[in-house]
Amino acid sequence: MVSYPNFCYKSDGRGIQQGLPVQKRGKDPRYKTTMLGFLTLFLSSVSSSFLNRYCVPTAETELAKLQRQFRLLEGNRHAYTLESRETIRRQMAEVKRLKKENEDLLRRQAVAEGHANLKQEKLRGDTLRSLLGQRDEVKQQVTQEKKRLAQLDKEIEAWQKHLASQKQATGSEFLIQEQKARLLRRIQTVENQLDKASSQFDSQLVVNSQLREDLEILRVGHDRFEQIYKNLEKELLDTRKAVGAIISTSSAAYDARDEAHARLSQLRDKAEKDLHQHESEMKELDRILDNDRRMSEFIAIKLQERMLTEEALKAKKKQEEERKKKDPEEELIESYSCTLDKILEITDTANLEFALNKYVKDEEWNFAQFNYVNEQNNQKELLWDQINQLRSEIEEVRKQDNEKEMEQLSRLQQTEAQVEAAIQETNRAELKLKGLRKIWEQLKSAIESLFWKLQCDHSMLENILGGTTTARDENVAIYLGLIEQKTNDLLAMYSYSVAEEQDQPYDTVETAQLLLGQTPAARPLSVNLRPPTAGPGHDPITEDDQRPLTHEELKEKVLKDVLSKTAALSIKKNTQTEVASALPGTNTSKKQLPVS
Repeated sequence: MVSYPNFCYKSDGRGIQQGLPVQKRGKDPRYKTTMLGFLTLFLSSVSSSFLNRYCVPTAETELAKLQRQFRLLEGNRHAYTLESRETIRRQMAEVKRLKKENEDLLRRQAVAEGHANLKQEKLRGDTLRSLLGQRDEVKQQVTQEKKRLAQLDKEIEAWQKHLASQKQATGSEFLIQEQKARLLRRIQTVENQLDKASSQFDSQLVVNSQLREDLEILRVGHDRFEQIYKNLEKELLDTRKAVGAIISTSSAAYDARDEAHARLSQLRDKAEKDLHQHESEMKELDRILDNDRRMSEFIAIKLQERMLTEEALKAKKKQEEERKKKDPEEELIESYSCTLDKILEITDTANLEFALNKYVKDEEWNFAQFNYVNEQNNQKELLWDQINQLRSEIEEVRKQDNEKEMEQLSRLQQTEAQVEAAIQETNRAELKLKGLRKIWEQLKSAIESLFWKLQCDHSMLENILGGTTTARDENVAIYLGLIEQKTNDLLAMYSYSVAEEQDQPYDTVETAQLLLGQTPAARPLSVNLRPPTAGPGHDPITEDDQRPLTHEELKEKVLKDVLSKTAALSIKKNTQTEVASALPGTNTSKKQLPVS
């Protein structure tokens, strides 16, 4: 068992494995990351074991190997920490989004299940059920009327048969005439009953047709409601699909980004590990080469020292003299043997075969080391190219993610702004509609009050509206027409009374201008023509009376003067009985009337 900080591993014949349960190793992402790290560590150990065959491991190499393993484990732990944080962040974002969607759905459900909508649906259902019940009753009544008509036809045939039998039985003319008269009365009674039943049947048919029209209107409204409901439901489904597609796309983008981050971190760790391994191997090779160089220098120095000795000089002279005596082939063989002795002495071997084997092994080892170094350099360059490519791809993905997020954010802001503007516009329209409804109701009540205060002819209103004497939206124009007619009559009577009071001829032009709401031309009237009166209810002339009057003030003054002088005019002129009869009981109303 090998222990490291924050991790626990066990070693067996197949390598190093993490101490996790067997059923959870395939699902835990830590297992995958750790196995990749240990696979790299195992490969580096295998490559290092090849070096350890030919060189003795030192404390520095062992320490470097342990430090490299420690760095790998630290990198794995750091990668797992980052991955856990990213997973927790994505889960929290998903929880927030689901909570927001749940609140939105609950709010929509509350709006759909509102009291107003339920009440309206209930009223429509009750109305439809009552109309269906009335239709069944009308059908039953029609069936009964048909049965009564058939029964009456049978009775008529029976009476006709009875009349024929009576004619045959009775021979007197008087009895025949009496029976004819009785039969005619009976026929007239039956015809009256038939006419009454026909009129009832016709009225019932009219009601039935009206009910059919109401049912058709309700059916059209129901179909329209169903269509709107289906459209809204379809729009909701499309919105949910779009949201789901956006969520899936975002999740895929996040997963791809996380995978790219993980792959980049793995490649970085692998590159750093390979770089450290390459540096350590290069150091080892430099050390071996330095050792070989020193050995070669040492051997060269030793050979030089031997050659410089006197014995070597004497032997050399002797060999030269003997070489001169011998033939060239012997000299060549002798030089080869000397060279072979030197090689055996340098290689410290007993025979030439061992020296050749050692030389071949050294050359093979040097060539293998050279190929390994070249391969590591090529792999290093390839890894750096892949790292640069991954960095460019990651930057491109980040750029695309930022652009998509900005685009989605702008769309969301635009949609929220449109929804907010629509809500505000709806609220303003509802407030304006409520205000206008309130003003309209006040106007209708004021018009109705003015109608009754002016004592307009309501018989015409009853004839037109069929007995309805309440101001509604559809009959306000009729009320205004009658009020205008009554006002014109009052203004004409006022003009006539003023002319009679001032002993002046009745001016029709001035009356027409007064009826049209125009101010007549100013006349130079003398102050003495209208002396002040001391009668009750007469206000003294003030400075306000000298200014022009508005339309409302003019109406108020006209009504006030007419009501105060009705009694005097009725006594003075018998011809004004119509005025006196048209204005009874109005002397108590001296307040300002509401004007439409």
